[in-house]
Order: sequence, then C-alpha cells, then structure tokens
Amino acid sequence: MSAPADPDDPRLRRESSLGRHAFARAEGRAVARNIFLDGNTWEHSPSVTKKNFAADLSAGVGLVMGATKLACTHVYRTEEYDGQKGPQMFGSVSLSVTF
Repeated sequence: MSAPADPDDPRLRRESSLGRHAFARAEGRAVARNIFLDGNTWEHSPSVTKKNFAADLSAGVGLVMGATKLACTHVYRTEEYDGQKGPQMFGSVSLSVTF
C-alpha cells in the first residue's frame, strides 16, 4: 500500500484515517557488468570474481496516517562475489508525505 498520491483518494478526506500493512518481496537479477566488482571498463584495475545472479528478499511493515506513510523494511541480499563473507542484511526506514 503506498501513500496517497491522488487528491481524490478517500484517505485524504478523513483526518483520522489509519491503515497498517505488512509486505514481502522477492527480487532476482542477472548481472552482466558491475563496475564496482569487475573493475574499470577501459584499463586494468582491482576486481573480484562476481556471481552473475543475485537475489533480494525483503519484508516490512507500513503505517499510513492520512497523507503520510511510514515504512520499515529489512532486506536479505545473497552473496554477490566469490569470497564474500556471507549474505548482506540491512534495513531502511522511509517517510512519505503527499502534498
């Protein structure tokens, strides 16, 4: 559920509207070139052996209050190169306001 973006959205007409939701997402990607892992495109530079396929799994919760949305997300990202010490895990907090 996103923050209201249309002025006719009923959530904007009620001052006390409150909504909450949980969400999950799975994303996969094929990587042909990643300059951060492959190094400089035009000359020799440090690089690592990257994995051509990576995935993100994320889950979170959102709270919508009128024209404002607060969301917290946790992401699990698979290893992106050989020798990486396990997957990456990180989180984010976002605040959206419609005006």
